[in-house]
Amino acid sequence: LLDCFFILVSIAFLVLETETPTKEYFTNPANPYYYHLFGINAAIMAFFTADYVARIWSSISKTEFLKQILPWLDLLSIMPFYMELAIMAYSGPQTTGAGGGEPDAATWYVVLRVCRVFRVIRVFKLARRSENLLILLKAVGNTSTELFVLFIMVFMVVLMFGSIMYTVEKTTSTDGKTNFTSIMSGCWWSVITVTTVGYGDLYPKTTLGMCVGSVALLTGLIVLALPVTVIVAKFSDEYERSKQEKGRRRV
Repeated sequence: LLDCFFILVSIAFLVLETETPTKEYFTNPANPYYYHLFGINAAIMAFFTADYVARIWSSISKTEFLKQILPWLDLLSIMPFYMELAIMAYSGPQTTGAGGGEPDAATWYVVLRVCRVFRVIRVFKLARRSENLLILLKAVGNTSTELFVLFIMVFMVVLMFGSIMYTVEKTTSTDGKTNFTSIMSGCWWSVITVTTVGYGDLYPKTTLGMCVGSVALLTGLIVLALPVTVIVAKFSDEYERSKQEKGRRRV
């Protein structure tokens, strides 16, 4: 529970750092709350670091431990804090602010912001506390072949309908004006149509283009629906296997 609490606090800090009313508390060393919040964050990171080192030290097979993806995600969530410390030690605490006017400070500020983005990976630490979530991740991992096939199918459909839409709108438009200025813009429209997002920033104006859009939407529904059943079946298999393993442990 303490681990989950610290994870939620660290994520809350990450979010509050980007909010205008509270940004100064986390980024401006002149703010009276800056060092207090920095100390809390440092204590949380010390806990995460000790937990990570303890899990590596206590693992029976360190090679098998490092073959898993969650330990590497934990490491990626910890490293940005120490990178921030190194940058602050080199360029000073002012680097956490707006970057200053000097080019060198501005460059380090960009690096610092990139490091901070990786802290959102800490949310994956919650997966270790949810058995069902671990089962779901394992099921998704076991469907890597099906997901790769899905990616190829979506790529083919997007490229095909993007090219068709560009050609149709370009050749059948009565006034010669179209939103589809290239095949890339057609592919962007195809992505948001096939995935049923539909931003509405690009849309066909001709009758034939609308027909193509309708076919693209229906094709996207079929293509995306196919692997869902496979993933659900894999999840059911993993869930049943997990229940059987728990039953054997009790015996």
